[in-house]
Amino acid sequence: MNFFSPMKRQEKDREFRIPPAFKTLCMIKLSTLSLLSLALGAHASGTAQTVNISLKKVKVERVLQEISKQTDLRFFYDEKLLDNLAPISVNADHASITQVLSKALNGQNLTYQILNNTIVISEKQRTDIEVTGTVRDSQSALAGVTVSVQGNATLSTKTDANGEFKLRVPEKAVLLFQYLGYTTERVQIGNQRILNVTLTASDSQLDEVVVVGYGTQRKVNLTGAVDMISSKQLESRPIANLGAGLQGLIPNLNITSSNGRATTNPSFNVRGFTSLNGGEPLILVDNIPYSTDEVARINPNDVENVSVLKDAASAAIYGARGGFGVVLITTKKAKSDKLDISFSSNVGYRTLGKLPKFITDPYQVMDIKNEAGKPLYNLYPESAREYAKKRSLDPSLPAVTLSDNGQDWVYTGTTDWLKEAYNNTAPTYNANLSIAKKSDKISYYLSSDYYKQDGLLKYGNDIYKRYNVRGKVDLDVTSWLQISNNTLLTSTNYEAPVFLDGDFFWNVNRTNSLDVPFNPDGTWTRAGAQVLGALQEGGRKDDRINEFITTFAAKASLIKGVWDLNADATIRRTSGLTRSYDVPSMYKTGPQAILTPTFSNTYARNDNSTTRYNVYNIYTDFHKEFGDHYLQAMVGYNQEYNYNNTSWIKALSLISSSVPSIGTATGDISKDERIKDWAVQGIFSRVSYNYKEKYLAEFNGRFDGSSRFPAGNRWGFFPSISAGWAVSKENFFEPIKNALAMDFLKIRGSYGSLGNQLFNYNSDYPYRDTYPYIPIMTNKQTDYILGNGKPQAVYSPNAVSDTFTWETIQTVNAGIDMNFFNSKLGVNFDKYTRYTKDMLVPGKVLPGPFGTVVPVENAGDLKTKGWELRLTWRDSKELGGSPFWYNIALTLADNRSWITRFDNPSKSLGNNWINNYVGQEIGEIWGADITGFFKSDADVADHPNQSAMGTDDQSYKFYAGDPIFADRNGDGKVDMGKKTVDDPGDMHIIGNNSSRLPYSIDLSTGWKGFDFRVFLQGIGKRDWYPGGSNIYFWGVYAQPWTNPTAQNADHWTPTNQDAYFPAVRAYSAEDNYQQLGIPNKRYMQNGAYMRVKNFTLGYTLPASVLQRIKLHKVRFFFSAENVFEISHLKVKLDPESLGGLYPSSANRVQAAYPFQRTFTFGLNMNL
Repeated sequence: MNFFSPMKRQEKDREFRIPPAFKTLCMIKLSTLSLLSLALGAHASGTAQTVNISLKKVKVERVLQEISKQTDLRFFYDEKLLDNLAPISVNADHASITQVLSKALNGQNLTYQILNNTIVISEKQRTDIEVTGTVRDSQSALAGVTVSVQGNATLSTKTDANGEFKLRVPEKAVLLFQYLGYTTERVQIGNQRILNVTLTASDSQLDEVVVVGYGTQRKVNLTGAVDMISSKQLESRPIANLGAGLQGLIPNLNITSSNGRATTNPSFNVRGFTSLNGGEPLILVDNIPYSTDEVARINPNDVENVSVLKDAASAAIYGARGGFGVVLITTKKAKSDKLDISFSSNVGYRTLGKLPKFITDPYQVMDIKNEAGKPLYNLYPESAREYAKKRSLDPSLPAVTLSDNGQDWVYTGTTDWLKEAYNNTAPTYNANLSIAKKSDKISYYLSSDYYKQDGLLKYGNDIYKRYNVRGKVDLDVTSWLQISNNTLLTSTNYEAPVFLDGDFFWNVNRTNSLDVPFNPDGTWTRAGAQVLGALQEGGRKDDRINEFITTFAAKASLIKGVWDLNADATIRRTSGLTRSYDVPSMYKTGPQAILTPTFSNTYARNDNSTTRYNVYNIYTDFHKEFGDHYLQAMVGYNQEYNYNNTSWIKALSLISSSVPSIGTATGDISKDERIKDWAVQGIFSRVSYNYKEKYLAEFNGRFDGSSRFPAGNRWGFFPSISAGWAVSKENFFEPIKNALAMDFLKIRGSYGSLGNQLFNYNSDYPYRDTYPYIPIMTNKQTDYILGNGKPQAVYSPNAVSDTFTWETIQTVNAGIDMNFFNSKLGVNFDKYTRYTKDMLVPGKVLPGPFGTVVPVENAGDLKTKGWELRLTWRDSKELGGSPFWYNIALTLADNRSWITRFDNPSKSLGNNWINNYVGQEIGEIWGADITGFFKSDADVADHPNQSAMGTDDQSYKFYAGDPIFADRNGDGKVDMGKKTVDDPGDMHIIGNNSSRLPYSIDLSTGWKGFDFRVFLQGIGKRDWYPGGSNIYFWGVYAQPWTNPTAQNADHWTPTNQDAYFPAVRAYSAEDNYQQLGIPNKRYMQNGAYMRVKNFTLGYTLPASVLQRIKLHKVRFFFSAENVFEISHLKVKLDPESLGGLYPSSANRVQAAYPFQRTFTFGLNMNL
């Protein structure tokens, strides 16, 4: 131990040091001198000297200097012994040297010896012991907890990835356990050698650091509407897609997926309907903008936390990009100074979720289809029906017979085409490896990810693969300069049949159940070839996306702990290549028939896409406490540039399907290329102030410019202001706190303005023009022949507005945060109103002779009102000598939107009753009332004329068993009036297809290594009407050649007049707003649902076992995703995938894949 080097001598205010080279010699001599003095009982005459000292809160060294000034004594000690000692106060009047030194060194673990005129200060002789243990919170082990000896910070360590520590300490020491967001724990060692410490979250984690725009803030000081989740809420279950994993975790972060295909990416929305032009939140990963497609490609295991900035105050720092909320995703970095190697792997099996049910009994199918065809035609002759009846009674009869002429096969099958198309199960596999370590100068985090998902197709399977490699390095170049790099390499590959890109699911359900896949000779039937053969023998596609992203950043501490300068530069390079081709499958219609192709135009096609994206940020941040006042100020500059080149080439007539390529095609070649680029610039700032963390205020502002707008309207300023009051810190609140067991109460409010430039990252402008304010002349081939061909013609451009500029989004937000019962219960509530102004919509109607469509103008306004609630309960108790913890989290939200300005003075609703007008609530459904069914044709004649509600296919006539539409206005007829709000005839608003009251319930618990979690998610209110041609609901009511659904069996007949469906009538539900295509309350579906989103059971091996196998942590788990759902739909469709009432995809929901349930077994391990 270095007790005596260097030596200090105070003589006439001068300091004398013995060089380190004499360290060993000094030790020997002084040790010998000490022993000799003790043996002889020698005492220096200096002990008789006295001093006068009066010092307050000074270092021990200062007291020693004062003693040297007043005496001829010298001090000898290791200067490191005094470095970390707490300040002391000494008041001595004519006191002896021993009295003063005893006071100065009291409680400092130091002793002294007086040898003549030299005083030697040394560390007390002690007996060290080794203490080991584990640190955890109420749920799991904590990595990176600082464990130190109270009063001696040099004796410290940190817990490893498994929460374990080992430290040699003096006997009877007091250990401190410190971790951000948790209350510091003090433990007296006593006779203990193994410690198990549980840390408690401090004030419901109010000290937690929350990621906000261009920085972080303590949660207690937030004034905006910000929610954050940590990696713990994501890591407890296996997640293939980050978006799907976030669903339901944050109130009013609405995430939905249209179907279960591997490449289908969830859509993001914050706080409901945004604009008539659409608008998703800005998503940033490590402060780099990402599209939803790109988010789906990142490794969920890399994510450290996710913050959602919901109101204008918190999002204003992003200006035009953050108009409809901001999602900030932060990836992991090294936490511990010990090497942390983590590995996880899981194998899963997926099964099909809800599927619509169809009638397959051949006689029943023919009977319903024949009935549906009346009075137009008879689909099946009596002979066919007779055989179908026999086969219904005796399924062993052949499904394929010969026609009367012996030339053609006749099919009387019972085919469930969904079961023919899909397998019952398909595997998935995922593996992750990460390596991390942190040191004084450098820290790094390296990770890799591999994910594979096999498709569920029984024929021509589809396979999705994803590869990720990430590397993060932070280097402290000097004490004031830090540089870092964050690099990501991503590659995905999806191989699938080309036929899957169409409305595959829809086409499968439309294929007649009477048909069979194969003929008796093993060839495809026509139906089998068109559906299954197209998958197995038809064209394929190979879709590859490669992406490289790297960020270089630097941080300079201009004044340490006060003033920082940050700069970063990011480049992203994305390339996509899709090679596809299509060839027919062959089928036969009879024993002697030749093989016939399903189509003749074979082709090969290549699609290429290249994207270059650069972003630069530089900002400076000042933060300092002035007594009870805290001020933080930031100003910065941002610039982004995006260039995208897409091209495709297609060649017809392949020579051979075995070598499909552009080069082996001999037919016509078509091609196209599009180049788009855009840029944004912005200057942003933020000023935050708080007084005693009691009174809080913040200002954010951004001055943005976008190339999407003309020069005169390119720039916009978007400011916001917010304030908060921590009421619980007021003295007058103490009685309330005690009476209500309320630990914390904060009130927040904000107002701000943001912009919308009508694009999401790397996507087209809604009107498919990068620069919509520029008139564009179009050219296309004419239909007339001139000379030897059809010439190209150039057409005049459409009119554009000369005032084309930003949409503006203004938000008013009020919130309250409360904690009760020692922070076990947390309550967060926000209420907001959002105004979307100057939406780009068609302007005033122009006279016909003008010769062009109405130009788009900033002529629409929208108002959205909503609220969101989050309740959490966290608790831990002792059970059987071990901590038993349990957490409950509930979220609930709602929002509604109305049009407040739109140029539609007549309030015309249009033929599909969807035109916008002032006062319209977004999602409203106009429809009629059905009061029952006609009992007879005479009943039809006695009812007010309702031909306006009929179909053109039935010549607008009604018959017995058809629906009776109510004459609501009593004018003696049933019609739709002028199709305006003021004259809707017998139509009225009967529902709303907006998703309302999204909610989630998250239950988790753990004990003795076991952990258990159930996560429920759903929608509390939604109306859904299955519009025209929705074959899953209507079946043969849509078209007679489709399959009758299981629910179609309950239809009107003279002997079943109380049925659910009317008499079977083909085409009565084919078109929107004709007969059954007219929304009505009878067939309006309740789209609310509750889904058990996840169920997970895990077990972590105890420390005693881990020590024997030399591992830090091993956890086994079983997890089930999309376990089951409770839905009120009449048809078996997944309620999340329902399309809206009017979009073209509304009636072809789940176009490729139905939703799936996933069951996974996995392992998490820390080496």
